[in-house]
Amino acid sequence: MKEKYYYIGEVSSLLDISTQTLRYYDKIGLCRLAKVNEQNGYRQYTYDQIHYIERIKYLQKLGLPLTEIRIALDGGGTEHLTKLLTQHKEALQRKIEALQDTVDTIDWYVSYYNYLKENAFPDIPFKKTFETRYVLAAPIYPGEPIYGAAGYRLTEAQSKTPFNQLPMLRQNGYILDFHRLLQNEISALYYFMYIKEKPAFSHPYIREIPGGDYFCFRVKLLSETCSNTWFKTYFEGSPSSHLVVADEYEDNFYEIQHCTYEVQVRIAP
Repeated sequence: MKEKYYYIGEVSSLLDISTQTLRYYDKIGLCRLAKVNEQNGYRQYTYDQIHYIERIKYLQKLGLPLTEIRIALDGGGTEHLTKLLTQHKEALQRKIEALQDTVDTIDWYVSYYNYLKENAFPDIPFKKTFETRYVLAAPIYPGEPIYGAAGYRLTEAQSKTPFNQLPMLRQNGYILDFHRLLQNEISALYYFMYIKEKPAFSHPYIREIPGGDYFCFRVKLLSETCSNTWFKTYFEGSPSSHLVVADEYEDNFYEIQHCTYEVQVRIAP
């Protein structure tokens, strides 16, 4: 049966692909012309090539680059294309996981700003159970102000190896001195930022906040006197010190020192 040929304009219209693109395919060796009409110089394709170009378009829609498509289709077999598609799928899966991780972080960030609104009654202490948490914490040295110095060191540490690889959550806080808190005094031992997941390495700046039950109340830690009768009644006379975490909850971006903190005192198991 005599081979039928199709002019480049016909193929362009049939496949909704520009003649410039078809010429480019020819130029890079992705889909060579079947022949050039000797009488008028028009470029022509076979029907098999129409199917071939359709396959190229389909693979492009899947996100494959033309250079890899050309290598995969070269020779006409399916082995290289199957391998390429498998590799491409794995790369896409990694991107999906990274995007899902970003979505999860956005959800956390939204809940961070909605937390105080959704949990009213700021003057009433309550008990809350936490999972184990991890923080990147810079020590606050004797005589230093609670605000600023340790925060600068923490920001500096975050930009350096190995801390610059840690997935961080945008929530800061303090670890407070328990006995000073009983005297209605705020004395901070560490300034920290939360780490999203358990780090794969240890370091003095990395601290574990153990899970369990915590006695919680709220106060504007940096701008108000900390006075909580219920807290003192519950813990005064305790034979041992308790871990005290103060989580910052921003309600504006200009007066950070007036933000509300949720003070969490670990209840010994």
